[in-house]
Amino acid sequence: MQPPVPAPLPRVAAFESMAYGLFLHWGLYSLPERGEWVRHHHKVPTAEYHQLLDRFTAEDWDAPGLVRFARECGFRYICLGTRHHDGFSLYDTRGLNTYDAPHSAARRDLIAEFAAACHADGMPMFFYHTTLDWEVASFDQDWDAYQQYLRDSVEILCRHYGPVAGFWFDGNWARRDRDWQEDRLYSLIRSLQPEAILVNNSSTGALGKLGHPDLDAITFEQGAPAKLDRAGMARYVAQEMCETVNSHWGIASRDWSHKSPAQLIHTLASCRGNGANLLLNVGPLPSGALPDYETATLRMIGRWISTCGQSLYEGRPAEVRCRGTDFVLKAGNEFYYYLHNLPISQNMHLSGAVRGDGLQTVEGPLPRITAVEWVDSGEALEFNQDAERGFLTFRATPNPYGSQHVIRVARLRSA
Repeated sequence: MQPPVPAPLPRVAAFESMAYGLFLHWGLYSLPERGEWVRHHHKVPTAEYHQLLDRFTAEDWDAPGLVRFARECGFRYICLGTRHHDGFSLYDTRGLNTYDAPHSAARRDLIAEFAAACHADGMPMFFYHTTLDWEVASFDQDWDAYQQYLRDSVEILCRHYGPVAGFWFDGNWARRDRDWQEDRLYSLIRSLQPEAILVNNSSTGALGKLGHPDLDAITFEQGAPAKLDRAGMARYVAQEMCETVNSHWGIASRDWSHKSPAQLIHTLASCRGNGANLLLNVGPLPSGALPDYETATLRMIGRWISTCGQSLYEGRPAEVRCRGTDFVLKAGNEFYYYLHNLPISQNMHLSGAVRGDGLQTVEGPLPRITAVEWVDSGEALEFNQDAERGFLTFRATPNPYGSQHVIRVARLRSA
């Protein structure tokens, strides 16, 4: 007999329904426009790097506008870097040091502005916070003192910015042999923000690794999540993949490896088909504004979601089999078939399709289906169901000329 699957805690179930998050890496490292690791990889002297404080004005940082934009693009949560590995904080560190946004040319607490905008909109806000620190001497010289500094920093975020939907930690992979005192850190957060989702990035070297038992999700940094077998687990954990639009997390002006909207639609759909969230990263410009390409790309993905993909949020992978990379999500009493590589009607040569339209098959337990239709148009599709054998087939019509949905979604209505 297979062990039972634990039920998700309400906060974890709510996190899974958020589905699609916006990740933002922005700070002093944005000014050189050479990526978020510029201080480390280019061996920038500390004194020279600190001169960036006088140039960090954040003149185009518009937190309310950012949150509105994210909402319009279909994001259901935002994770902003409060402090990255360079040790600079976008929040007021309240005397821990003066290496923060209020002591930069910006002269203000940028996390306070972000928090106010998220709360006004009802947008769940997540705080990224590094655990690796290139700035603070105690990181190398006095481990216990550094851990206390880290907890004091996180306590500021817990106490002064209202409800926090989640904390996203990153950096434990830098010292896998050390005791990161996670029990104390997570207990602190639970005492002050009991409903916060806890994530600690396992990094590219340990994709999907289940870490500390208090964590609520496992991570797949630029990886490929697979359906997670939770049978016998002590508690239910969510899955999240983080990916960036090009090859850097912070702005890099000579990185032209941008992914297309179609690629990112495939990534988002693949994540949800495997039961994972997608946390998609953009590196804002030094001023705090979002770059043009990323802005246009996110808007296009948002249009696809509103046209085809609303079931991504509440939908969960159905225990059925489909052809190739196709999959089915179950949302409420309805099922949604995500169909890839559908050609364009009357444009077969130019469509680049790898397979034609025609019969699609779903194999596995389904209730009695009463109708199959395209989500984007409502067009009814011919279908046949053999409940005894556990088969359903439907005839997919091609994308109408003048459209290419990348992934087209059919709704399977049940009795």
